[in-house]
Amino acid sequence: MARIPRTRTLVATLVAASLLAACGGGGAGSPLPSSNTGGAIPPIGSTGPSSFHWGQRMLQQASYIGPLTKPVALAMLAQPQLQNGAGLVSYAQQASTPGNPNYRHFLTPQQIGQLYGASPASQAKVAAYFQQYGIGVGSWPQNLSLSLVGSSTQFTAALGVKFGYYQYGKERFIAPIGTPHVNGSIPLVALNALVPIASQFHNFLIRPSTGSFGPGLSPQQVARAFDFSGAYNAGLTGNGIGLGIIATGPIDPNDVPYYGAAFHTRVATVSLIPTSPLLINPATVPALLGPGLPATGFTLPPKVTTPLDGNFLSCQAAGTGVPNFQTCNLEDGEAQLDTETTASLAPGVNENFYLAYYSICYNPSTGAFDNANAGVSSCPTGEVLSDAEGITLADFEIQQAIADNRSDVLSVSYGEGETDLAPSYVGKNGLGRTEFAALASEGIAVFVASGDNGNANCVDPITFSYPTTPCVSYPASDPSVVAVGGVNLPVDGAGNLLGQITAWADQTTMGGNGTWGNNIGSGGGVSTLIPVPPWQAGLTLTGGNPQLGGFRGIPDIAMDADILTGQGMGEYIAEGGTIGAVGGTSMAAPQAAAQWALVLQACKQSATCSNGSTGPYSYRLGNPAPLFYQLASTPASYASVFDDVQYGENEANQNGGGGPPGPPITGCCFSTPGYDLVTGLGVPMTGHLITAITKTPVN
Repeated sequence: MARIPRTRTLVATLVAASLLAACGGGGAGSPLPSSNTGGAIPPIGSTGPSSFHWGQRMLQQASYIGPLTKPVALAMLAQPQLQNGAGLVSYAQQASTPGNPNYRHFLTPQQIGQLYGASPASQAKVAAYFQQYGIGVGSWPQNLSLSLVGSSTQFTAALGVKFGYYQYGKERFIAPIGTPHVNGSIPLVALNALVPIASQFHNFLIRPSTGSFGPGLSPQQVARAFDFSGAYNAGLTGNGIGLGIIATGPIDPNDVPYYGAAFHTRVATVSLIPTSPLLINPATVPALLGPGLPATGFTLPPKVTTPLDGNFLSCQAAGTGVPNFQTCNLEDGEAQLDTETTASLAPGVNENFYLAYYSICYNPSTGAFDNANAGVSSCPTGEVLSDAEGITLADFEIQQAIADNRSDVLSVSYGEGETDLAPSYVGKNGLGRTEFAALASEGIAVFVASGDNGNANCVDPITFSYPTTPCVSYPASDPSVVAVGGVNLPVDGAGNLLGQITAWADQTTMGGNGTWGNNIGSGGGVSTLIPVPPWQAGLTLTGGNPQLGGFRGIPDIAMDADILTGQGMGEYIAEGGTIGAVGGTSMAAPQAAAQWALVLQACKQSATCSNGSTGPYSYRLGNPAPLFYQLASTPASYASVFDDVQYGENEANQNGGGGPPGPPITGCCFSTPGYDLVTGLGVPMTGHLITAITKTPVN
């Protein structure tokens, strides 16, 4: 990695950051047991009928470790009965499809709540139910979910079950023992994150296994290769456009200007946007509520810290075995990558970094949670702060982005195998489907990393071997987003292409570390859950790729993801850290988001492009995917806008978690002329894309 001439190096700290990121967020409480102390798995469903979805299928695949011995803090999203969740998913498609009568007739968060979200009566009933147990309840104007923050003791009283420790592969988590239930009159459809692993995602950032990959490509090289330069020459840098990052963890905003200085390039200014659900108004449910309601628990996160000793144990709350973000809040590499990539490729944007963080005070002597001190940055004497942030709270961040409606484009660099997620999350009325539909209905473009494991995204948690059946990543497979795959970008020092762009795959990089998730390539394949959207219907795949068969195919487009040609990313560079090449579709998604910000600025400046859209953001174009497929529908337009990637594949070799290569999983996927399941339609070239959409000539 390249050295930044500052005062200190933090190699050990970067290792600690990786370890902490692997642990994810989580509240404080009793230490996680190191061995199975609980015997057999308690039977699921032993305490009564369940009236809502809560991730029980995933829990059945885990091993029970033992009961909770002290209270812990929990945060989850309650989904009340929606008025018309399927209607919201349908409207998102209509508002983004050229030629549809509702094309670019975008909604506000309040309109989404009134037309499709939970009714005020349903919200009030669900809120009142949990508030009577002292649980903090918050809401957003789109009325798709309620935030719940409280102790495991409070949730035990509300749900009629105790909590215990479970293990799923290498991950240990807290979940109910038995089946939770509520009063049958409560219109509660789902509790997301009640089983944390059912809603926890992982990022798609790949680090080099050695230091031989160098500092990585500069933003200028990437911009030249993807034809950003022509847009820059036309004065298009994303000025006046809001670009949001759905954070997987914290960043140090000071790193971004240092990143720009290291590459002698302008960068955007980053604003931290905390999750801020509104406290449910007690006047709406006076019969069940007493005085002194607890706060929602969400607040500004603590400042990122830099432990120079790199001691991972110093980042844990004493005696708990879990991070204490107040004393040690390490930078998240994925979040740094997303922020630095977008800020450097679209330096004129207003960059919004959405980071969810909740806090509540806890007395380690009594095991009691102090609801009077929720959402605080420090606790009274004798109490410690229990908190969580980042990727485990990503849905809270998305809800905030919907409510804010200030970001015109979002970058999302995480995912999970579709079938590993709860049906209540990925189903047509599920939280994931409705929240991404809400974004598209507001006209917000969302670019999602397609994954780094080909079509083998459902890993066996015990052996870490590739699955025997295809499994694509969600939310990349959601029809309201653009799934971004990966390519190899062969360029010279100025960013000029030295040859053909090829798919990012094992045969191009040969630089992974040999473990699961670091040796396949561009995520792609066919969904088994999401029906094919109209703009993909009729596609005929060639070259050995499976046909869509009535289901969604991913990716839609592709950008740079090969670590061999990866853009440089830095951590702790304001403190003398390093910049080095990284890879993964986590790099491709923010590149695509930055590109779209330039498209939107051009549309904003074009009277023709802005005409016909409703709402305060007339320049928005909704989900870009239908536009991409429309542009690719004629040979001349396709050849003009896209670099059609025709070489490379993402076929996985069964290696049993880093062991000797085994037989390949055949049938998927291969780069071919036209659309394929490795790079989608190919690489959109920025200047030509802007001209095709806005009719604004860009040289």
